[in-house]
Amino acid sequence: SGSGLRMRAGLASGPAVAAVLGTSVPKYSFFGDTVNTASRMESTGEAGRLQVTEATRKLLEESGRPFSAMRREGEVQVKGKGPMQT
Repeated sequence: SGSGLRMRAGLASGPAVAAVLGTSVPKYSFFGDTVNTASRMESTGEAGRLQVTEATRKLLEESGRPFSAMRREGEVQVKGKGPMQT
């Protein structure tokens, strides 16, 4: 149909735990509030965009290599967290 594929993604920075679960079919999993926040960034984002938390934006700016197209979107209501700056 020519409409193409449009993806959205979320990114958060902070502590997380990773583990291999299972023995017959092992799976690598991540756990923690950071993982949940990144998931919420994805689910509240727009197609074709990467939504990041304010803390992640600051880390990117401090690294000296911010995204060239980064812009503030303002406050987003995030389930389980309340309003967050993105």
